[in-house]
Amino acid sequence: MLYNNIMQIFEKLKEYYISLYKRILMNLPRNTFFKSDVYKNSTTTRTMNSSATLTFSTKTEEKKKTLEEFMDNLLKDYMDSPEKLLKYMKKEGMKVYKMKQADKILDRIGEQEGFLTPLKGLKALILNFILGIMVEKKLIISFNTSEMFIFNDTETEIYTLSRALYKYYGYKNNLPGYDYKSQEIYKKIYKKDPNQKGLFNKFSLKDMYACKDAMARNLEAINYTVNLAERYEGSKKALQKIKDDNSANI
Repeated sequence: MLYNNIMQIFEKLKEYYISLYKRILMNLPRNTFFKSDVYKNSTTTRTMNSSATLTFSTKTEEKKKTLEEFMDNLLKDYMDSPEKLLKYMKKEGMKVYKMKQADKILDRIGEQEGFLTPLKGLKALILNFILGIMVEKKLIISFNTSEMFIFNDTETEIYTLSRALYKYYGYKNNLPGYDYKSQEIYKKIYKKDPNQKGLFNKFSLKDMYACKDAMARNLEAINYTVNLAERYEGSKKALQKIKDDNSANI
């Protein structure tokens, strides 16, 4: 039952991200291609002009493959023990917070439950204040935060953790789209109707590509988690069938 509910949530998120991602591609401001321009992220270089866009992203693909293999090896020992995975995360020095109605509180400041990249300015000040009062039980005043995890104070299931960890290690491995600017651009359109007129009008070409990178990373995290769930749940059913068949033959 839990698996079905989680997968329904992830599938809805996936549909939204795909719709928004396609809209970004459709709205790339090609009319700005009057002179040669270069957009660079951590692993990709795009040379853009009026007639063509060349993309060099071999490093991105290599890092994604390495990340997925690393995640598979890490999670195989924790699929039935999300609380142990949380302990592992804290032991590794990751900042992990749990608080009441975390998802609703984060939504009010334009963030999502799970992994948060570093914040700056007023948003960081507000989040530090909230964490100080609700979790640390002390006053924290700072206009910067480091990367962290924030979850609801209920029992955390393995798939929400897996998705958050995928993002964390993607950020740590310097995959494009996790940098501050890309994240802030993405947050400006997150939850908005992809078909909203003029949604991308104020975005420069570089902003559009930065947003596309951030959207791609979100899609990859969901795709990985859904694939992980399907493989794991499928193996459990296969194992149960073997046990049932053996019992029937005794």
